[in-house]
Parts: sequence; C-alpha cells; structure tokens
Amino acid sequence: MKGYDLIIKNGIIVTPSEEFVADIGICQGKVMDISQKLLNGKNIIDAKGKYVIPGGIDIHTHIDAPLHGSNTMDDWYEATCSAAYGGVTCVVDYPIQEEGQTLRDVISNSMKKAEDKSILDYSFSPVITRRTDEGYKEIAELIKEGFTTYKVFMAYSFRARDEELIKLLDIISSNGGILGVHAENDWAIEYMANKMISEGKTEPIYHCLSRPPVTEEEATGRVIRLAEMVKAPVLIVHVSAKGALEEIENARRRGNPVYGETCPHFLTLDQDLYNQPVEEAAKYVVTPPLRENEHRLALWSGLSSGALSLVSSDHCAFSLKEKLRLGSGAFNKIPHGAPGIETRIPILFSEGVVKKRITINKFVELVSTNPAKIAGLYPSKGTISIGSDADITIIDPEKEMKISTAKLHSVCDFTPFEGFIVKGIPSVVIKGGKVIVSGDELFAIPGDGNHIKRNSFKAF
Repeated sequence: MKGYDLIIKNGIIVTPSEEFVADIGICQGKVMDISQKLLNGKNIIDAKGKYVIPGGIDIHTHIDAPLHGSNTMDDWYEATCSAAYGGVTCVVDYPIQEEGQTLRDVISNSMKKAEDKSILDYSFSPVITRRTDEGYKEIAELIKEGFTTYKVFMAYSFRARDEELIKLLDIISSNGGILGVHAENDWAIEYMANKMISEGKTEPIYHCLSRPPVTEEEATGRVIRLAEMVKAPVLIVHVSAKGALEEIENARRRGNPVYGETCPHFLTLDQDLYNQPVEEAAKYVVTPPLRENEHRLALWSGLSSGALSLVSSDHCAFSLKEKLRLGSGAFNKIPHGAPGIETRIPILFSEGVVKKRITINKFVELVSTNPAKIAGLYPSKGTISIGSDADITIIDPEKEMKISTAKLHSVCDFTPFEGFIVKGIPSVVIKGGKVIVSGDELFAIPGDGNHIKRNSFKAF
C-alpha cells in the first residue's frame, strides 16, 4: 500500500498485553496499518532493536503554576520541550483555583498560557480550592465540555473537609468524571510541624518527620471509604507510603474503582537525603515526603501487581534558589515540589524494566495506557492500534545516560536525580505522525500542541 506519510520499520511494538516485531504505517496523524509485511512510504524510520511504545502521557504536572508563595520556573514551551525529550507526547496539567476564580476561569487562564506555547497535546484537571454551590454546578457543565478530571487537597490551607470531599466525589462521578485526591491528614501535620518548630527543630529532616506515613495512610483510607459510600471512583495521587498502598489494595479487593499513582522520586530516593545541609536537602522537599526503603519496596511490588495504576512525574519546577530563599529558617516554608517531567520514562524504564522489577508490558501500561484511560484519552491515545493517534515513542534499550542538570532540557536549576545512570532512553518521539524529537534535535515549534477534549471516565 502506498501513501503513508511515515513508516516505522522493524521495531519491537509493545502494548500492555503484547510484544512483537512489525512495521507501522502512519497517515494524516493516525496509525493506519500495523503489519509484519514490509510497508513502504516516503519517510522511513528504522527502529530495529528498539522498543516502539505509545507516546508517554503525564497526567500530573504543575506548569507555570503559582504555588506555596512562588511560581514554578517553566512556561508551557519550556516544560513541554523538556517532556518531549523524555518521551512524553501529551500532558494533563493541574492548574490551581486561586481566590476569586471560577473553575471556568482556571481553565480559560490555563488555555491562554498553553495554546501558543505547548509543543505537546494538552488538557487540564482543575484543582478545586473553593467549594461553593456555584462551583458544584460548574463541574457538571465542564465535564460535558471534556474536562473530566479534577483534583482536591486534603492538605494545606485550602484543604477539603470530609463533607466537601464526599460531595465532590458524588457530583464528579455522577457526571462522568473522576476526582484525584492529595491524601494527607493536614490537621495532624500542622500540629506536628508547629510543635517541632517551637522546639527549635527547623531543619529539612523535620519536613519528613512531621508528615509520617500514618498521616498519608489515614487520609487515604478515609477518602476511599467516602468514595465507597457514594460509589464513586477515586484516584489517590502520588502514593508514597506502604500503608496507603495497603488501603488501595484492600479497596480494590472489595471491588471498588480505586486507582493509585506514584512517582519516580518515591520509587528511587530515600528520606536520608533530608539529613544533608539545607542547600542540598531542599531539593528533595516534596509532599508527601520521601520515605524509607520498606516503602519503596512496597511501591515497586504495587506496580508489578497492578495495585498501583500509573506513574506520573508530579513535575513542579521550583527553582532551588527560591526554595532556599522562602524556606530560610523553617522547613515548613520551603516550597514543596521538584522537576521530573523529562526523567519519568527513563528512570522507570531503567529502574523498573532493566532491573526486572516490572515487565516491559507493565511499563507501557504505567506511563501511557492507564494514564490515557484515567484522563479520558483512550483509545485515541495510550495505544498503538489502527485509528489511534500516531503518538509514538521509540526507546533505545542500550543507550545510557548520566542524568545531570546541565544535560537535561529543563530550565530548572536542579534535578533530584543528579548523577543517576539510566539505561533505555527515548531516541525518537512522534506526535500526530510528525517527528518532534530525534536524538538531540527538536523539530517542534511553540503552539504545535492541541487542546484535547476528553471522554467520560470508564472504570477499568
């Protein structure tokens, strides 16, 4: 057959259930043929010996975001360029609702930030901080318009109370959406943090000790049971603690549509990093905090078993300079967050697939297919199948890289993974049938990305 715009030849195509060598024929931005018969076209990429996977989808980012008295460093062009080099083709961001804003205002302002800058396809999951009757009505309208995912915090000054949580779970699920929840008991954390500071315990290690695993475990169990009462699906974001994972496992055994997300930093970094001088320790101040090894081992087991459904970056690129300026004198003033949009896929492939903690099929499920399903992007995205968007990442399993701030494409002035040696690097990234990254070259321009209207959530 002639007329393909692009052919990917000889690659090892990987889905959550299959692994096979075939050619892919792409036309007008869609996958049009998958064949073990040799295909011909005007543009050919030879992917022999490389893994060909659905483009990575990151559904937990904070791009150009005002948070914690600061603003993340990267705009939508800078962040999505960095993401593309890391094998990502679509981003669903968490813009936060500020004082005086409706949820529609949040989306409108975010669209203005992204539409002329993003090189990747994108959408938004508004963070609901103002729980009002008008806002509840707004949610139903926005879900119909394709904004099917939302987030709420059980932490920080805009934390949701139980009666607000259950109402949001009920309203969002009844209209075909799903709520993501940052689950930590903030009342307990606030008490512990104030007590420690009053005792002169101001170093970054107390960020961790004031947010012990039980604060995450309790909050996770509580919101799961609230969701169970109204028969709503729920996504527990950035799971870090063994006990929180166990709450998710137990809920799934009961047949509840509960989904757990974790992040590369929780899988690879240890809480001992907080014992360094503040100039180093501040890099690792994220919430929930880093945990001890038993928690990391449990998370890897949860990924392998399916108890955890996806791995996102929680990309939140505060500058180290700002972290140190704002956090001078007290751990609870350090902005919580770190960059990670470019390193998510290489780290999970290297630490997971290469080290045989997860299979290559599970890897694809975690970084692409399940994020697409939760976000309402599947089957247009998150799969390589006839008619799907030609969003494809080609990974060279033999290529190694030492992660360093200098070599990454982020504008952030640090990476929490400095010095990590990773094996298995995205070598070619294709969005909508067009090569946007090949090796060290970028072939996309600001505004190449499109806003994607998403489908209602379907349990899986």
